[in-house]
Amino acid sequence: MAELDAIYRDVFEADPTLKADAEANRDIIERILELKDRKNVLILGHNYMHPLIYNLSEEDARGDSLALSRYAAKSDKPIILFDGVMFMGETAKILSPNKKVLIADKSAGCSLADPVRKDDVLKLKAMYPGVPVVTYVNSYADVKAESDICCTSANAVEVVLSLKSKRVIFLPDSFMGENIQQELAGMKKDIEIIYPGKKNALNRGICEVHERFTVEDLKLIREQYGIPKGHPKRAILAHWECRPEVLHEADFHGSTSQMSKYILEKRPEMVFLATECEMAANLAAEFPQTEFVRQCNVYCRHMRKITLNGILSALETEDPEKHEIFVDEEVRLKALKPIQRMLGISK
Repeated sequence: MAELDAIYRDVFEADPTLKADAEANRDIIERILELKDRKNVLILGHNYMHPLIYNLSEEDARGDSLALSRYAAKSDKPIILFDGVMFMGETAKILSPNKKVLIADKSAGCSLADPVRKDDVLKLKAMYPGVPVVTYVNSYADVKAESDICCTSANAVEVVLSLKSKRVIFLPDSFMGENIQQELAGMKKDIEIIYPGKKNALNRGICEVHERFTVEDLKLIREQYGIPKGHPKRAILAHWECRPEVLHEADFHGSTSQMSKYILEKRPEMVFLATECEMAANLAAEFPQTEFVRQCNVYCRHMRKITLNGILSALETEDPEKHEIFVDEEVRLKALKPIQRMLGISK
């Protein structure tokens, strides 16, 4: 199969371990690609997928969750297979209601999104009547449906400022809420950010991957790999979902797409990414001139539920119980509005 041969040539050949994994799974990968073509399926690959899975998607169909859902909405393919977690598949369904959306494993949740659902939003709205609700796209459809506007990690500050409110409810990411508060303080903007766990008893929404990074970790990386702070060609990049003190220690912080853009524009000789380890594996193939310091014990257990066998099952069966994602139409229409509002200010 030409597509599979191209993947081997362009990606797997450069990494002996990856090549061995690919060879061991060649039959199942070939079957997945055959079904993808025969059924006219768009396979979306999130940045945090294992390279064997990430490279099942075409180059334009790889990236962060919202960008992938928007790309899928413009596609003419009738079936979307989202290689990511459940809330990502829901967002794709919100934007593409007439398409069938599949996922390899419906139990692929999110430690950040899972603790905050519709009832939690309603509790905060009751505590702070009239205060606008900003919801991070890393959330479920029922949470988006009770929100005024959505945001991504790339445009969160822009979205908050657009509301022109002295107080904003931010969900579900507690660390990002703290980070936005500090960012606004640095801009001398007098806006209070209310998030889960701040002056309320709601469970904090925290990414179990980004929570693991500490200032001590980053300082040890700097010492071990010769990445002094402010080095012109070496840098530590941290995701917005990390602790505030980790962002302060990093040389740059941003979303997954902003970190990729940093590497594209700066062309550093060495970087460490304080995020899910598979992102470094995937970017290493894209940017061979950059050495990526790897810590592959830092991975998302939910993302790891997306396996080749699960993908094959989804494509073969399209099982409504096991693999198809549904969003109640009333919820979908309500959730669509805050996404559209966000897109209206971030063009």
